[in-house]
Amino acid sequence: MSLTSLPAQLPPARGARLQQFLDLGWPHRKLEAWRHTDLAPLAKRAWHWTTLPAQDDAQKVDARDHFALLNSALATAPAAGEQTPDRVAADAQVHTQGRHAVAAHATDHQVLRREGTVDGLRSHWQHLQLDHHSQSHLVWVSDPQGSGHDLSRLSITVAEGATLALVVVHLGRAITRLELDIHLQGPHSAAHLHALSLPAAGGFDLPVTVHHQAPHAVSRLQLRAIGLAGTRSSINGRIKVYEGAIKTDSEQHMASLLLSPKAEINAKPDLEIYNDDVKCAHGASFGQLDEDALFYLRARGLNDATARALLTQGFAEQVLREIPDEALRTSLTNTLLQRLRDAEP
Repeated sequence: MSLTSLPAQLPPARGARLQQFLDLGWPHRKLEAWRHTDLAPLAKRAWHWTTLPAQDDAQKVDARDHFALLNSALATAPAAGEQTPDRVAADAQVHTQGRHAVAAHATDHQVLRREGTVDGLRSHWQHLQLDHHSQSHLVWVSDPQGSGHDLSRLSITVAEGATLALVVVHLGRAITRLELDIHLQGPHSAAHLHALSLPAAGGFDLPVTVHHQAPHAVSRLQLRAIGLAGTRSSINGRIKVYEGAIKTDSEQHMASLLLSPKAEINAKPDLEIYNDDVKCAHGASFGQLDEDALFYLRARGLNDATARALLTQGFAEQVLREIPDEALRTSLTNTLLQRLRDAEP
């Protein structure tokens, strides 16, 4: 692996975590949690340091958690005055963390844009706390034009009566992994997730875990993937219902649209229940475009590429329509349509 030594100026506690990462090595596909994430091209690269944290911390992480060890060892904190570049240079790596809290009874809107215009590496760990009876409308979007690789994690806790509305859209061109870890910690808390994957190259991995830890909590997951030639998407949705979390109400559905025999989509819904008085449902479906619908559109003068793009847009619209920002929604829709028109059959 290319990360082979500790920077001399790295603070001691962070250095210890980086050493643990070096001892583990880059995560590989023999590990169940990373079986669909091929980081071998990144592990072979000769990365150089862009910025290093000046402050130490006592952050405790799982010694077997590759992402947490790497990110917590090297993450800079702009809120603490540490410099973080807006863009990542080729062969450079930048690691960041962010924390955000939504006050009780407040409503919050955020857009997290993962930008990487050149062939660098970013990791970002975002912590979000929703206090009781608050609402958060969060959109995570990858850079459709960027070639930078991105490893991210969203750790979200939802208190009593609070509601999370999260939309994830990946249209990127490089290796990208977004881990979602959502804790419904308060009674009558709720999480609504809509996700869409349409990579142009590389691959996108979206492992999702929703922890139902309190009674009367609700979760809804609508996860969709579109497969173009030479692309790969992996979506894992895990619902864990803890003992005592009675009256849990959870639904998740994964829908995959294969547009090429050269595409790969992996979808795995999972339930882990330690309580009897719950209502949980999950399912996954795979399909292709309807030939009768394509014939109908072609008979009315549309060429094949445009007809396919319009039908696929209808599939993607189930997620895109959940984006509150109209300008962002329109921009992503236009990018999607252009990519579909240009796609190899």
